[in-house]
Amino acid sequence: MSDRLTMLREGPVASTLFKLSAPAIAGMVVIALYNVADTFFVSLLRDTTAVAATGIVFPMFQLAGAVGLTFGMGAASVISRRLGEGRHDKAHQAAATALYSAVVIGGLVSAAGAIGIRPLLLVFGATETVMEQAVLYGRIIIGGSVFLMVNMTTNNLLRSEGAALYSSMGQILGAVLNIALDPVFIFVFDMGITGAAVATVIAQACSTLFLLGFYFRQRGTLQPLNLRHVRLRLATYRDIMTLGLPTFVRQVLGSVSFAILNNAAATFGDAALAAISITFRMFMLLMMGLMGLAQGLQPLAGYNFGARQIDRVRHTIRIVFASAVTVGAVAGLGSYIFAEQIMLVFAPQDMDVVAMGILSIRYMALALIPVGLVIMFGGVFQALGDGRSALILAAGQQGVFLIPLVLILPYLFGLQGVFAAQPAGFVLAFLVGLLLLRFTWQKLDVAALEAGKSTDFAG
Repeated sequence: MSDRLTMLREGPVASTLFKLSAPAIAGMVVIALYNVADTFFVSLLRDTTAVAATGIVFPMFQLAGAVGLTFGMGAASVISRRLGEGRHDKAHQAAATALYSAVVIGGLVSAAGAIGIRPLLLVFGATETVMEQAVLYGRIIIGGSVFLMVNMTTNNLLRSEGAALYSSMGQILGAVLNIALDPVFIFVFDMGITGAAVATVIAQACSTLFLLGFYFRQRGTLQPLNLRHVRLRLATYRDIMTLGLPTFVRQVLGSVSFAILNNAAATFGDAALAAISITFRMFMLLMMGLMGLAQGLQPLAGYNFGARQIDRVRHTIRIVFASAVTVGAVAGLGSYIFAEQIMLVFAPQDMDVVAMGILSIRYMALALIPVGLVIMFGGVFQALGDGRSALILAAGQQGVFLIPLVLILPYLFGLQGVFAAQPAGFVLAFLVGLLLLRFTWQKLDVAALEAGKSTDFAG
């Protein structure tokens, strides 16, 4: 048994979770920094339409990333449980099938998105004044998004076998390159918003090659580059998609709801679009960090669930829930108090954007504890192979709740309704998640009894 698998089976739960989550959190925050960096450097152009354009493209960027996350997170859950069961051949098959599928589908999605960029931008809320800037930025970002998709898949494969530190090193490399290249392409080469897109794609390509290098050098337990392990079979894809589909549904519905949100904000002008863009980018830092914690949870909980070490699973879940509550409370209070200072960093030239952004940030700050717990609920469901609960939660959060709220609240409350829709959707999803969690806890009780172990945690 490798050292990484021994750590998952026998290492102290809290320290093992930290070892897995700290790099994952750093890596996910770094991914969010790609977009925050673009927004910051583009804001230095002193052009509100350029800032708004990055916000219009962002949900499309998310949608592209959803392809990689679907294959990556779906396969990662399968891999962790199969490694825990000692079925290494099935783990290899899930890894290779997911990676090569991401390469092929990612290439097709990138090409189609770049060619059809204008109608897509209209769907996602681009106004006439924003359109040309959004085309310049979006064509390159979406055209190069195959690197993002393969990156997301490889990232999750690495974490599934406990190689979280290497995974995060690749993400950090990409972010550092992006931050370094943004001002060079935007200002030195005088490419404007186009330069921000070029810098992002180059950084993602370098990060992806770095991650794949782990497997090129055969440093891992998995063998995802070996074509002999690819299984183009319904059963293989069913295993991956059972856990990957909730991620895809959540991301797709999130992009759709954000497109509707952009359209609603656009009725109040480009300043409202820019305020929404900045707010969402800032809170994506927090949400991506919490997703990193959920990613750290998945190999630890999934492996031990497969090995029927239920006490370790329960302990892991309790730690991540407590962490999400603490982070949500601290971040919510801080962002509520310092909302004006945050907005002045990104829009010092436009006080209308600042005023609207303060309101938007404060609405979101009130819901950060439910936001964190909803993300943890989804991580728990996926780690334990409960695709049904994960799908219900994802569909509820982004579809059943958020999309109707985005349509109804602006009609009733104007601009405040635009800003309140997303936090309200998270609160409702949190209530659904609590109900689903009861069934998950019962599932753990049954598994513990089957394994002949006590359901009470002893320490």
